[in-house]
Amino acid sequence: MKKRTKVPYTTDNLIRDDWDKMPAKLPTLKPAFRKPNGTITAATSSALTDGASAVLIMSEDKAKELGYPTDITIKSWDFSGIDPFPELLLAPPIGWHRALKKAGLTAKDIDLFEIHEAFAGQVLATIKCVESADFAKKHLNIDHAISNTIIDMEKVNVNGSSIAIGHPFAATAGRVVTSAMNELRRTGKKHALCSICAAGGIGGVCIIEHTPKMK
Repeated sequence: MKKRTKVPYTTDNLIRDDWDKMPAKLPTLKPAFRKPNGTITAATSSALTDGASAVLIMSEDKAKELGYPTDITIKSWDFSGIDPFPELLLAPPIGWHRALKKAGLTAKDIDLFEIHEAFAGQVLATIKCVESADFAKKHLNIDHAISNTIIDMEKVNVNGSSIAIGHPFAATAGRVVTSAMNELRRTGKKHALCSICAAGGIGGVCIIEHTPKMK
C-alpha cells in the first residue's frame, strides 16, 4: 500500500484576504448560469465544501432525562415545493407563511433570520418574495404579503452564511439551525427563522424558540 503523506492545514482556504484586488476583479467574473447577462458568478455563489452534520431531536422530557439543555425548541416547521421552472429556489417563502402561521407569529416577531446562501441572489430573492403581495397572491392566494414588515437586513445571516462558511451538501441544514441556536444563546433573543432552499423546487423552513429559563 502506498504510504500517505500527511499535510497539515493551518488556515481555512475558503476565506479570501486579497481585499485590495476584489473591486477590480469581481466585475470581470463571468456568469455561471445564464450567459451572457446573468448575475450569479463565482463570487456570489457558495463554495462546495466538505462537512458532516447530525441533528438529535427529542422530547423535552427525554432531553431532561439525558441531561441535555432544553432552552431551544422547534416551535414550527414546514416543507414546501414549487414548479422548479422558472422558479427553482423560491419555495422557502411559501414555507415562511405556513411556519409563521403555525407558530402564531409574524415576521416582525422574528429576531434572527438564517437564510441558506446558496447564492447571494437566493437570499435577496427570498426576501423580495416574502415582501411581495403579488407573490403571495399567486402562490398562496392571500391578499397580503407573507411578511407584515420590511425585513431588517441587520437580522439576516448575522454571522455570514454559506458563501462565507461553505456549503457541504446535506450538512448545510444542520449548520444553519446550529448557527441560529448559538446566536440566540449568545444574544439572549427569542425567535429565529431558518430558511433553506433545495434543488427540485423544494424549501424547508423552521422557527426555533429560545427560552433561557428552561433547564
